Amino acid sequence: MQKLTSEKFYMARDYIYANANDIQRAWYRYHFEDGNANAFMDVLARYQHENGGFGGLSDEFEYQGSCLKCTEHAFFYIHKLNEKPSATHPVIQKMMKYVLERYIPEIGNWGAVEVPEINDGVHCRWARFRRNDITPIESEDERINQYGANEHACFAGFIAYYSEIVPEELYQKIIKYPIEHILRYWDENSPDYKKEIFDKGSPYDFEYFQWFVSCLKDKDIKEKLTAILRQNPTAFVELDFTKAETEYVHLPSDSAINSTDTVIKQLVEDSLTYRMNRQSENSMWPLGWSYGDSEGLRKLQAISDVTHTINMLITLRQHDKIEL
Repeated sequence: MQKLTSEKFYMARDYIYANANDIQRAWYRYHFEDGNANAFMDVLARYQHENGGFGGLSDEFEYQGSCLKCTEHAFFYIHKLNEKPSATHPVIQKMMKYVLERYIPEIGNWGAVEVPEINDGVHCRWARFRRNDITPIESEDERINQYGANEHACFAGFIAYYSEIVPEELYQKIIKYPIEHILRYWDENSPDYKKEIFDKGSPYDFEYFQWFVSCLKDKDIKEKLTAILRQNPTAFVELDFTKAETEYVHLPSDSAINSTDTVIKQLVEDSLTYRMNRQSENSMWPLGWSYGDSEGLRKLQAISDVTHTINMLITLRQHDKIEL
């Protein structure tokens, strides 16, 4: 099995320390140096605003104020810590208040994750405020049918992750919509199964649903939903790895759900080796596609390159593919 050499690892480390911001350095230190979750949470807390939301955590826009998108990034970090921060942690308490205040019961979900102010500064074309359609959906069944996981199911996951500080009735209502959506429309054995989800869908809902399911505490429903997601493990991944050189695509090592299936495991291994071998001459892992040509967008992409490189090292380590 091919591994990243220690020389290439240390070259990547030097690149990270030369170019990273505070949260990136803290994330690298946590995974490869001290493993101190409390120290990482102290750094993360600097990005939290008084209202409980986070700002400055997105690589796709320069706006530093609080928004749900940056709060999503904060939960990504928290969820990936080996030691789960206590529900009594001030960061968690303030974050929960922010997330619950922005939940919209009339649609069974959250609204736009971006805010209008993002459009006033440098931002990627896909990371902008468009509109916030929060038209009430009267039918419970239709709320389940229309449930959008992309950029939203993670917040339901956060609610589930820290359900002990959420009123029980509200907690059950929030998690009902993503759970029922998977049960009704993603299960091949359901009479409401929507095959078109897998024929024309994108990887985003799939990945956010994986994230949500991983946060559930009910073992039985967690196992049931995981089994459903495994029915189409490569439905949303690109099997032509070379497309990653010029396009934003999700390879099996990026999106495929953990599986004991030999074919899936080999696809993950092969795509991970492909990703590993794309380390550039300056020691980082490039996205393979461009944010844009302006100076502002190039600066954003430089930040994203550091994030991408750190996460690549973390993934390689998780699969025992670094010589250390």
